[in-house]
Amino acid sequence: MPVIYLIRHGHASFGKEDYDQLSEPGWEQSRLLGRALQNQMLGLPRALCGTMRRHRETAEATLGELGLPKEWHTDTGFNEYNHEELLAVDWPLATDRPALTAWLAEQQQPRKVFQARFEQALRRWQRGEGDYNETWPAFRERVLASTYSLGNSLSSGDSALVFTSGGAISVIIQQLMALDNEALITYNRNLINTSVTRVLVNAGTLRLVSVNEHLHLPSDQVTYR
Repeated sequence: MPVIYLIRHGHASFGKEDYDQLSEPGWEQSRLLGRALQNQMLGLPRALCGTMRRHRETAEATLGELGLPKEWHTDTGFNEYNHEELLAVDWPLATDRPALTAWLAEQQQPRKVFQARFEQALRRWQRGEGDYNETWPAFRERVLASTYSLGNSLSSGDSALVFTSGGAISVIIQQLMALDNEALITYNRNLINTSVTRVLVNAGTLRLVSVNEHLHLPSDQVTYR
């Protein structure tokens, strides 16, 4: 049966001016993933990326280690939601980087506090409380449309490597496990950078067979952003 490998991007530059690029640990995570995937029966996999830089860089490093051309099809359906917009609607302080940095410096557990505020913003978005360029239902619809379209395009023995983000992967998990909206929060919080979530395709039906695989990473290289 065809297999879709949903790959969360490597560790990005959290806290930097440009989050949307891999950190050096993110590059190494991606190379480690490529080496681990050498042991899988991938055949000649189809590679797809969202348009984020962190998606492309993860693909570049992974495919390079696999000895495959650094080429992929770009599909905007696998883009992440706009986390900056979500935060801005719910927490205007987040739009002022110096003020945000100063505020976080005053917190005893800044990462924990930031995560709580971010999850609050996600829930507000899901409830539709605010003006967003992309609503929660629209986000789900585009991610799932691209996923099912990919599944329907694969033939027996095919595989696809999809380089995407935690939110998109969480939506797919939610759909295939028939979970409520809180699944976005739960899985997005726990998906590890360069983890692999596998989906089997059988006559147009998608079946989730594993979530958040990350045995290719030493414990000291496990990250969540």
